[in-house]
Amino acid sequence: MKWNAVQYLVLTALFAFAAAMLVIHIGQAPKNLRAGFKDFRVPFTMDGRILFVRPEAAAEGLRPGDQVLSINGFRSSDNEIISREFELAGDGKPLNLVVRRPGEGGTTEELSLTIHPVPTEKNLNHYLRIAVGSVFNYLLPLVSILLGFWVAFVRPRDFVAWLFLLMLLGLSSLALESYAPQSIPGMFRNIFGSGWAVSMFLFAVYFPERLSLDKRHPWIKHIIVIPLLFQVFIILVSTLSNLTGLPLTAPFREISGYYGMIAMPLNMLAIGLFFALLGWKSGTLESRDARRRLRMIVVGTMVSMLPAFAIVLYVFISGNRGSFFDVAPAWFALIALLFVLLFPLTMAYVIVVHRAMDVKVVVRQGIQYALARSGVRVLQLVLLFLLILGVFWIMRNFEDDVAAQIGFVAAGFALLPVIDLVARRLKVWIDKRFFREAYDAEQILTELSENVRTMVETEPLLETVAGKISESLHVPQVAMLLRSDGRYLPAFVRGFDTPPAVALSSDSPAIGKLKQDRYIVLYDDMTEVTSTPTVSLDEREQLRELNSQILLPVSAKNELSGIISLSPKLSEEPYTASDLRLLRSVAAQTGLALENSRLTAEVAREAAQKERLNAELEIAREVQERLFPQELPCVEGLDYYGACRPALGVGGDYYDFLTLPDGKFGIAIGDVSGKGIGASLMMASLQASLRGQALHAGDNLAALMEHINSLVYEASTSNRYATFFYAQYDPASRVLSYVNAGHNPPFLLRGSGDDIEVIKLETGGPVIGMLPAMLVSYEQGSVELQNGDLLVGFTDGISEAMNPDEEEWGEDALLEEVKKLKNRPARKILDEIVDSADRFADGAKQHDDMTMVVVSVAG
Repeated sequence: MKWNAVQYLVLTALFAFAAAMLVIHIGQAPKNLRAGFKDFRVPFTMDGRILFVRPEAAAEGLRPGDQVLSINGFRSSDNEIISREFELAGDGKPLNLVVRRPGEGGTTEELSLTIHPVPTEKNLNHYLRIAVGSVFNYLLPLVSILLGFWVAFVRPRDFVAWLFLLMLLGLSSLALESYAPQSIPGMFRNIFGSGWAVSMFLFAVYFPERLSLDKRHPWIKHIIVIPLLFQVFIILVSTLSNLTGLPLTAPFREISGYYGMIAMPLNMLAIGLFFALLGWKSGTLESRDARRRLRMIVVGTMVSMLPAFAIVLYVFISGNRGSFFDVAPAWFALIALLFVLLFPLTMAYVIVVHRAMDVKVVVRQGIQYALARSGVRVLQLVLLFLLILGVFWIMRNFEDDVAAQIGFVAAGFALLPVIDLVARRLKVWIDKRFFREAYDAEQILTELSENVRTMVETEPLLETVAGKISESLHVPQVAMLLRSDGRYLPAFVRGFDTPPAVALSSDSPAIGKLKQDRYIVLYDDMTEVTSTPTVSLDEREQLRELNSQILLPVSAKNELSGIISLSPKLSEEPYTASDLRLLRSVAAQTGLALENSRLTAEVAREAAQKERLNAELEIAREVQERLFPQELPCVEGLDYYGACRPALGVGGDYYDFLTLPDGKFGIAIGDVSGKGIGASLMMASLQASLRGQALHAGDNLAALMEHINSLVYEASTSNRYATFFYAQYDPASRVLSYVNAGHNPPFLLRGSGDDIEVIKLETGGPVIGMLPAMLVSYEQGSVELQNGDLLVGFTDGISEAMNPDEEEWGEDALLEEVKKLKNRPARKILDEIVDSADRFADGAKQHDDMTMVVVSVAG
């Protein structure tokens, strides 16, 4: 089990013990409060022995110092039963005591007291006394225990935090005097009450830095610590004896008796050393932050303890052994106890906060600011309350005048935004009047947070952010680190004599925490302000180079693009919650601005590249356009036309018309796999191969296609191929010879009206460019053309045109459209078919090249 887990386990067990005590103790509150309203008063106070005697008890022979053995036959240590007997006696029942007189040979004596009713006046003083008792008995232990455990859970590895917890547990035990030793509250009181003094002494030795004398001579502190720990041991053994019923040995009782004679002076010495050592340290330690912490403790302790100390001092000097209520006015006792709560709060502040403020800063930025701003809120609430009362008064006194009621209510509602506006203006005025520096910083950082979003140049952005932060918060050194090649390097620094040689790895634990959009606060020694530190030793050295106190993540789109490092302020005041809120906002907007800067630069690069590519594509398009037939030679008996519309600037579809020897006429259409530049290059290769082979092929088109396949196969990659249809027309014989290499079969339409025959020209072989010559063979087909015949060749960009619902136009729809247009000129037929395909697509994006050839045989 890891040591950290053990610490949390121990803390959890202690908290369970303290929680059980609180449940029992606070559970007694209703009964104790009811007792406060009884019309009688307790005639004496005791803690084993009589401490204070009222006149009615003194008249019956009871004297201070008497040891009470039993009350009405019950042991005086059973506090719950004793409380019940006091209440019963208050109703007229006698109170029978058995006491042992001191110094009279241990003789015992029986006394009988009658508690007479004493009417209690239920005035303000009475309720103040009840409030004093509630604060001391319930609020003080509750606050002390919760605050102590919070500090310990926040800093479980800090020995000082554990000492602080023990101190507050000891403080809370003061309210548990009335419990029997064997009860849970009694055990809590004995254990932690006995350790209060030693925890205070050790706290003074180790906080905020270890005492220099203790570093040189660590044995000296044991002169105090060992006797105090022996006191704890005695209490633990006695508590165990009470729980088990086992008697204590005579030597142990004797030793305990002797120790009891020195226990009080020893505890007072330890508590006195607590204040003496902290006071001495506050003037001798070199660290200004440590001295500020100690001054906060000294001032906080004086303010919190002085009123209560005045009461205790009066009791000691006057010899009055009465309660708080008997020696001080109730209002003063209540104020004294409320001030005591400042002690644990002050201690918690100086332990947990990463950099303590000076006392005057705390007063100025804490109390004054809180009172000023809270005063505005209180004034706002008072005005609203008075407004509501006014409305009710009007409703009551103008019951018969409905118009007046409506008018006053409307006026009341109209005043609400006016009150809110005045309150906001007043808050701004208070900030400007009393907190000008904080107000200016907030204004500057807020404006900066808004403005950086519009900055798109990196260097001016970093310079502006660093300068404004330094100016507004008086931060002498600011470093802006940006990511580069897996590391974070300084891109802009301010306040450094030489640029810091720092490179934080993107895989480091601290960077990992910043990537989670969490800031890091560091102590002067570069250790982290958290119970689970992430800054490694190597990072500490680099951060010391930056003099970092705050590390802020600069992020955008869940990516850590940079880090802002801030040194301590010139005033050495800590960064407040408001500072951190504004700084995180600035860092977030800086991250967005950096991302905008990056995107702007990237867009500029892409725009330049796109412009260059567009220019190249335009050249390629012009070159490809030149590969298509530029003129249509006249062929006897034929009306023909062809066109290609690429999906991109250039494409892989191909068509061609060739003038061949002996008056023959070549017709070609093909579709190269893919689109764009790659397809257009293969199309150019196909065109060159065809034109080079067709002039010498004669009538053997199958052999021609085999040669073209070999040439294209050798010149293209394995994933490139083309479907291809090639035909030769002989005007003399009117025979059309052709080979179809895997292309969409062209339509040959014959006849007219409803009697149109459709012949698909399918004879041929596989696609070209995919297989080597040894694996392919082609078959040649032929058909004799007749007057009125119409040949339509197309690529799948025509037949597979898709509409927004992703439905294909299809070859059947294409064929029906061709039938309607059969007797029109070739160009008109092509234009109408392409228009029909576009109408079907209904604006949907063209995903493939659209190519078509139309050949009509004159009638």
